Amino acid sequence: MSKFCSNCGTEIAEGANACSNCGTLINKPQTASVNNNNQTNGFAIAGFVLSLVSLVCCGATSLLGLIFSIIGLVQSKKFNGNGKGLAIAGIIISCIFVIIVVLLYALGFTAAMMDSINSANY
Repeated sequence: MSKFCSNCGTEIAEGANACSNCGTLINKPQTASVNNNNQTNGFAIAGFVLSLVSLVCCGATSLLGLIFSIIGLVQSKKFNGNGKGLAIAGIIISCIFVIIVVLLYALGFTAAMMDSINSANY
């Protein structure tokens, strides 16, 4: 059974690896392609989970959730967008809780200072 070149149509000799006319490879080696579609973005998942845990822990893990979510968002390009939504959600939730925790600490510090000023006057 004769083989013909898919590029120029020339008949190829038995056992030849390339076309004698145009040089097209006949039996191209199969290369493994990297497919990142099935891989998961661990940082995006961890950031989202940590931001959700901060709901239960009164914002204790929100800073870690923010850091992991930012890393997950940056890495989402590497994973063909996989985890981008989780990373953005983790950033939003974590930012809200970081702001709440900072405000609560500021209010607590202000209340403590006002209490010490009032107790010094009496």
